[in-house]
Amino acid sequence: MKEGHENVPPSQKDENMNEKVYTYDPKRYAVRITGIGYFSILIMIYGIYQLVVTKQLYFIAVIAVCIYIIWESFITLANPDKVIISDEAITFKVRDREDRYLWKDIRDFRVKEFIDRKQVYIRINKQNPNLFKGRYWVYCRYFNDADELFMFFIKKEMEIHPDTIKAYARRGSKPAEKK
Repeated sequence: MKEGHENVPPSQKDENMNEKVYTYDPKRYAVRITGIGYFSILIMIYGIYQLVVTKQLYFIAVIAVCIYIIWESFITLANPDKVIISDEAITFKVRDREDRYLWKDIRDFRVKEFIDRKQVYIRINKQNPNLFKGRYWVYCRYFNDADELFMFFIKKEMEIHPDTIKAYARRGSKPAEKK
């Protein structure tokens, strides 16, 4: 078993729905996402206090960074703790909130992979901008079945966008197969 996955249950698969649930290691999520969010709240309060007391304008930058981290940690679902993939849809969940996309409705599925960190940044339907959904950081290395999840995102991007330069390079300069 990989380091950091001791307390993560094995993949849950429902044979009836052909669905797979990937779960972020809860202890790591508490530290890496939730803990940093709460720490940012404290730093933001300190920054506001210092801005009022000292009138030093550089505290505005500190406050802005804290607001961004708080936004990403608590307001949007940018850092999901569960990814559910089925034949019909992909779902990103944080606690009791979720963003669900039917595969048939996805027109744009872009993946920026960070191979060394086994992390992906996913943009879904970016032609329909939304402040609250469509952008996800998935730290695959902290999910159960990390390699499988990481490769799923890369392959799905190639499937949805077979004619991109990126897909062309991954196929070894072979043209996309026509369906």
